[in-house]
Amino acid sequence: MICGANGERSLLIEKAVEEFAPKYFDRILQFSACTVAASPILVQMSGGDPQHMVAVNGCRNRCADLILKKAGMAPKVSVTLDDAVDRELGKCENCTRFYFPDIKEEEWARFAKMMGEAVEAAQ
Repeated sequence: MICGANGERSLLIEKAVEEFAPKYFDRILQFSACTVAASPILVQMSGGDPQHMVAVNGCRNRCADLILKKAGMAPKVSVTLDDAVDRELGKCENCTRFYFPDIKEEEWARFAKMMGEAVEAAQ
C-alpha cells in the first residue's frame, strides 16, 4: 500500500514505482495512492493476506502505516521515502507545480530498491 503523497514526493514515488514495477507487480494486490484510505477494506474484500502487506510512506508521518494499523492490519514491512533521499524534502505540496529540478535518478532508484527489498521481506 502506498501513501498519496503530493508534489515532489509524489514524483519521486512515481519514478520509483516505474522502476519497481517490472520485477514486482505480479506480487502486488493493491497499489493505489488514490484509494489509500480504502486499502484495508479492499485487501479484506479481495481475500488478501495482510500478514504480507508492505506500507510505502512518502514521509515520516507514515500515513500508510497509520491507516493500516487503525484497521487492525499492521504492515509486515514499512519503507519511507525520506530514508532513501539524502537531501531534505519539503512537505507534500499542491500539485500545481510540476517542475522539480532537484530530483535525481539515484534517489528514485534507491527507493525502488527499498520497495523491492520490502516486498521480498514480506514474503
